[in-house]
Amino acid sequence: MKKAILIGSIPPPFHGSNVYFRNLLNSGLRNEFELFHLDISDHRSLDNLSKLDFINVYLALKNLVKLILLIRKVRPDIIYIPVSSNFLPYFRDGLFILLSHIFSDAKIIIHLHEGDYFRKYFYAESNPVVRFFIRYSLGKVNTAIVYSERLKYNFSGFVKNIVAIPNGLEADRNHSEEYFAKTPGQPAVISFYSNLFESKGVLDVLEAAAIVTKKNQDVKFLFTGNWIKNEIKTRVRAEQIIKENNLFKFIEFTGVITGEAREKFLKETDIMVFPTWYPYEGCPMVILEAMEFSCPVISSRDTGAIPEMIIDGESGILVDRKNPEQIADAIFKLLSDIDLRISMGRKARELFKKKFTIEKNADDIISAFTKALN
Repeated sequence: MKKAILIGSIPPPFHGSNVYFRNLLNSGLRNEFELFHLDISDHRSLDNLSKLDFINVYLALKNLVKLILLIRKVRPDIIYIPVSSNFLPYFRDGLFILLSHIFSDAKIIIHLHEGDYFRKYFYAESNPVVRFFIRYSLGKVNTAIVYSERLKYNFSGFVKNIVAIPNGLEADRNHSEEYFAKTPGQPAVISFYSNLFESKGVLDVLEAAAIVTKKNQDVKFLFTGNWIKNEIKTRVRAEQIIKENNLFKFIEFTGVITGEAREKFLKETDIMVFPTWYPYEGCPMVILEAMEFSCPVISSRDTGAIPEMIIDGESGILVDRKNPEQIADAIFKLLSDIDLRISMGRKARELFKKKFTIEKNADDIISAFTKALN
């Protein structure tokens, strides 16, 4: 059996890329390859991501040494490295690539868990020295994985083999295959399911809620996730929007939810709203979770792989960035036509089962690994 070293972090804290990586480690990939995990997790809060501090520098140096030792011990055929679009994390990732090239004959496969920020901003706005380091390190890569065809642009001209593989989610085995019938007479539940960054669209959803509740008060807006320390202005503005529009009885912030609480939340959600314009957004797991639970999703038409995840008008509705009015219009459309809401939810679940399960993702990853070896 061929050997593969997988470099990556696992929860906590919970965010899309480390949840995906945990699922990948437990997927069918382990039936085809002997897997070795180089765990680079930093289990502190999301506030520490990509920061230049002593612990992050220490962890990076420690993990670089651990990689060399693991390569010498394992002698891998494949080394899989998720890469970032920020200089400090990419400097570490680039060193992972170069050390893998120097100390092994393994095929190096990188995976970008983001949208088009890598090429559009990170590379384009870097100085010549950083650009050289990016080009030089990527020149040692055999295969680059991105989320969709439109995102292959990130590595065009840098890496010869670029493959598009959508995210994959481990399906919940505990619920029915059928659409979840909502309790008649209960307010429609409109949910926002993400950490509470401004660029994830939390303020846009609150502004839309202000529009919706002026015409329809038989609704409830649920917001999950944590407020991030460096988003204090976002939290203050959110409180202002709620107060100015008297939204207190329509809004609930649940905090982070997992396990049975997460399943209950998804089953009760009628409409998922995720109008993200987060610059690093790729193939959001939140959309996949909503799709699995037959929720129509309102999201952004020009962010990451989202336009290839949602069929506009069939499995969800796409809106422009930072546009609460369009979000409100989409909510009104789904509130006024329950048959449309149900049909979109069913279509979303069909697409999830066909394209976005961890089994499908693992098959595609296995195919990419095998092609690299051949």
